[in-house]
Amino acid sequence: MNPAATCTDRAKTPYRSAARRRLNTIALAISSLLAAAPVMAQERPGTAPLAADAAGQTGGGSGPVNVLDVVLTTGSRGLPRTIANSAAPIDVIGGDQIQKLGGNTALRDALAQLLPSFQATTQASLSADSIARPAGLRGLSGAHVLVLVNGKRRHNSSIISLAGNNQSNGSNPVDLDLIPVSAIDHIEVLRDGAAAQYGSDAIAGVLNIILKSRDHGGSSNTTVGTRHRYDNGGQDNGNTVQEALDWGFALPNQGFAQLALDGKYQQATVRNTDATGAFYYPVNGQPDPREATVNKKVFAGGLPQVKALNLSYNAESPIDESITAYSFGTVSARDGRVGQNFRRPNSLNIIPELYPDGTAPDYTLDERDYQFAAGARIERGGWSWDLSSTYGNNHVQNGSDHSLNASLGPTSPTSFDTFSSTFTQWTNNIDATRSIDIGLKKPLQTSWGLEHRHETYRTESGDPLSYKFGGYVYPSGPLAGKLATTGAQAAITVTPDDEAELKRNSYAAYVDFGLTPLDGLFVGLAARTEHYDDGSGNTTSGKLSTRYELTPALSLRANISNGFRAPALPQSGFAQTSNQYNVVNGVYQFVQSKSVQVNSPIGQALGATTLKPETSENYSLGLAFSPSKQVNVTLDAYRIDLKDRIAQTGFLSGTAVNKLLVDNGFQSGQSIKYFANAIDTRTTGIDIVGDFTQDLQSLGSLRLTLGYNRNKTEITHIRDNPTQLAGLGLTLFDRAAQGTITDANPKSKLILGANWRYANWDLTVRETRYDKVKLLNVNPIYDQSYAARWLTDLELGYRISDKATISVGANNLFNTYPSKNTVADTNGFPPYSSISPFGFYGAFYYTRLSLAF
Repeated sequence: MNPAATCTDRAKTPYRSAARRRLNTIALAISSLLAAAPVMAQERPGTAPLAADAAGQTGGGSGPVNVLDVVLTTGSRGLPRTIANSAAPIDVIGGDQIQKLGGNTALRDALAQLLPSFQATTQASLSADSIARPAGLRGLSGAHVLVLVNGKRRHNSSIISLAGNNQSNGSNPVDLDLIPVSAIDHIEVLRDGAAAQYGSDAIAGVLNIILKSRDHGGSSNTTVGTRHRYDNGGQDNGNTVQEALDWGFALPNQGFAQLALDGKYQQATVRNTDATGAFYYPVNGQPDPREATVNKKVFAGGLPQVKALNLSYNAESPIDESITAYSFGTVSARDGRVGQNFRRPNSLNIIPELYPDGTAPDYTLDERDYQFAAGARIERGGWSWDLSSTYGNNHVQNGSDHSLNASLGPTSPTSFDTFSSTFTQWTNNIDATRSIDIGLKKPLQTSWGLEHRHETYRTESGDPLSYKFGGYVYPSGPLAGKLATTGAQAAITVTPDDEAELKRNSYAAYVDFGLTPLDGLFVGLAARTEHYDDGSGNTTSGKLSTRYELTPALSLRANISNGFRAPALPQSGFAQTSNQYNVVNGVYQFVQSKSVQVNSPIGQALGATTLKPETSENYSLGLAFSPSKQVNVTLDAYRIDLKDRIAQTGFLSGTAVNKLLVDNGFQSGQSIKYFANAIDTRTTGIDIVGDFTQDLQSLGSLRLTLGYNRNKTEITHIRDNPTQLAGLGLTLFDRAAQGTITDANPKSKLILGANWRYANWDLTVRETRYDKVKLLNVNPIYDQSYAARWLTDLELGYRISDKATISVGANNLFNTYPSKNTVADTNGFPPYSSISPFGFYGAFYYTRLSLAF
């Protein structure tokens, strides 16, 4: 058996020790008895274990509230529906629980810790992907999840995901981490196709973030934390400080305004090993004396350094008895710095006059983002109207520091602004709903609406010296006569020919009906038609929802729908050049790669064609069982068929590709990628969610929950290999690219935990099991398998007074790491799985001070 085909688990961490096993056994026993994750579907904002009462105030609240009574704003229009009578599976996550986790992790990580079907990836040293990290729902990417704020569409990021080992590859989904956690009252997660109800992107589901709406009081949460000690050559270890503030005050006519602020400084986290081999050229035939003392832990990649500030407001004020005006918005600034691999002084990437001892460059990101919404709700003629306009903008300046373009020789700059990207979205909506008496026990709920959306995407080339071919030839020494490497090191560059400027409009109309023809039977029907003016064409989507109450304690629900996702503008327009290390034939190799536009001459010469929309069919069947107010269990099975799915090709390289590069004015030796409607996929899975609440009288209260997702994605069809590629002996979507869809994400995820409140104490325990994952290679002998892992999270809080609580806790308490790689490596890269669903950064310990005022 080839040793590269499996991975070792010889990391000498506490996970492998006898003490670790004993502690984990105890934690598992507690979790099995207490059963589950702190917040799951059927959970009401403000119920235990959420540290908020029904009014959203922090503290102990008034005790458990029946979760079946939660009123939803997502999944249906018109008359309010609760979790108990929802026809689709919906999770409700309270703001206080998000604040607990969001205070020591990013929002997307908090959701991943609370929702079994939500998965966020942790990228290392992948430029913007390490900062705006990919996430998805039910095995699909973030591009297939629609994000709403207060029911209004959130704009997308201008950052396109280029990480090879994630399902978001090629998309520019909404960046959840730009919404202040302190502003969130709760999040409603619709786990079902909803394109007919909400429009394009809602294929896997919908996240509706509901902002706080208090007219008095506020809170402060200050979190300080650090990572478990790791020998990383003296580099940063993830110290983090975060402050979250919110404050509400009254407006005229019983209105409100809620302000929120999140500030965060996150130090970089580096995990590396000793690089091997020489750093310097020999001196007189002998090793350079500096080899004996040089620090070999030089890889600087990992979690990025981040400085971020998110601001928001949410305001509403009645104008008269029938008109209420509202507005909300967010403003964000974020600077990120991602360390990269070390460039040795004895390489073609270095100019000795600039870096005599080599350099580990940084990718840099400077981001500004805002979104504002304004509208009015009007009661007229028996109809409830909602008129709104929302505008969002995301701008990112990309760069590189401690870098160089070696082909420019000793005159090369050491920092570059390489390119900028901007995405804007302007959405206008008219929504109307009313109840119509048709002679049944319950009226027919009728809703309709119109939407116009204008989107733009633009990339602008940066410093010409970042991509210029300087032609520098080493004049002397061991490299005499050789050509230095072209392009800014550890950077993504965009040339003037790569620039994109795209825009489009979409126009949509929908109708939505809800009917109760018989006692206990609900039927929902929605239809939507959309037109895109950029060539994506027209689409019609529909959804049929049913729920039947067999008994007061048991109900069945079923949904069938189809969906549509137009190609993201960046997928059609983004082009770039970068240099990076990739696994080639089981060994890390330095690769210069270029992503090209589908309508570019070189793209078309390699078989690229204009992108088509993705289409989907979604089927789900579930049951909800609530034998008492204290116990709730739901089970939902689903299947999502996705046709013409857009993905990036594998690396296309070789002699024929080199000729195409030279013929089109590019440097030879690069590997080409482009986006294509490459595959059809089928995703099948089940979600199981349960919760149990128990009043322990003098011993306090106990909240038990469970969440489980099992999910499998298969490729049902691969687009025929273009004749252009077949003639060159190349493959459009190779085995490695296929593995990012089928094997790179865990097929199951189990979350077990508990929350116990006693007097002034609050204890939360959570166990999460991530299934095994696999990294496929073009050659199967270089595949890597990574074992399943259990992670333990623990938090203990003590209420100092009615206004103050101190908490201490740990994510990944026992410092668990994924399986080790077996890829041959001389660079000192992290020894752990690059596709680990929980990262490879070990335990994070924190303390938090919460104040209410």
